[in-house]
Amino acid sequence: MIKKFPGFPPEPSTNFWSYPKALNGYWHTLSGSEQKVLDYILRHTWGFKKISDEISLTQLEEGIENFDKGTGLSRPTIVTAIRGLVKKGFIAKKIGEKANCYELVKNFNYPSKKTLLLDGKKSLPTIENYTIKKKQYSSFKKKPYFWGKPMWKDKNGKWWVIHGQNDFREFASKESEIEWK
Repeated sequence: MIKKFPGFPPEPSTNFWSYPKALNGYWHTLSGSEQKVLDYILRHTWGFKKISDEISLTQLEEGIENFDKGTGLSRPTIVTAIRGLVKKGFIAKKIGEKANCYELVKNFNYPSKKTLLLDGKKSLPTIENYTIKKKQYSSFKKKPYFWGKPMWKDKNGKWWVIHGQNDFREFASKESEIEWK
């Protein structure tokens, strides 16, 4: 018999671990089993402020006593999910001392707070409140968009496309493809 979930804590400020916002906009690329395996790996890496961890297939399948119950997936499904996560660039798999070591793939071009400082303001752009330098577009009456998504230019001259709250992707096309609305 499956034990019914008892519910979430009354306040979101307690009993949680950080989940990387970089995944916003990428969940649709994952199968259900890939999402479960990635969440398990994230809990054992990012959740403990680490980038990598040795995690056995048995641990992914059955969990760790008195800590978690694993993914609930079969071993062949876990192996397939890991292959998919590696192929899609979410994780790297290496041989560890006791088990395979799973490492989160880092994006060194991901905007940091330092590269996002505009006009000396210490806030990041969000969908609800764009903190884009107003004078930057003073010569234009229109705002930049790429495929319907708003854009902005950082102080280093790089263009960024805003896909969601704290989800910025570097613009890699030609500036002639920017739409001005």
